Amino acid sequence: MKIMKKRMIISVAIVLNGILIIGVSSCGEKTDCCTIIDVDVQIHYQTQSGENLINSDDDFNESNIKIYYKNEDEFEYIFKGNLDYPNMHYVNEDENGNLILTVFPSNYYEGNLSTTLIELNPNMVDTLVCEFELGSNREICKRAWINSIEMNNRYIEIKK
Repeated sequence: MKIMKKRMIISVAIVLNGILIIGVSSCGEKTDCCTIIDVDVQIHYQTQSGENLINSDDDFNESNIKIYYKNEDEFEYIFKGNLDYPNMHYVNEDENGNLILTVFPSNYYEGNLSTTLIELNPNMVDTLVCEFELGSNREICKRAWINSIEMNNRYIEIKK
């Protein structure tokens, strides 16, 4: 009986020492574990009278919006079926009932800039240019312009 207790105590001690060693060895220098992607821009499209332009009529139905990314000298329509927003945009309502178009800009970079076309309908296209902070673990849109007008905090109201 004494031998079994002794073996049990030794086994428990070995397990506890193993846990302690693993715990101490994992407390070393921390490394970057995560990738930060913060790129979306928000646009409140309005009629000249200040009403929501998106979904105001068939010409501005949100299902017709298309996003094109500039890849070198060509613009390509973007659809990525594995994403939550495969068309690289979505429309949501803010606390004031405004319909806000959120766009995920191009990740084809020319230096630290990218260009995205937002096609509201075949007759109305806006150009979005974004300036990025790029690093090994981050992709952040720092500044954005739509049709050469700078956006404040990646948000703008546009009357059409």
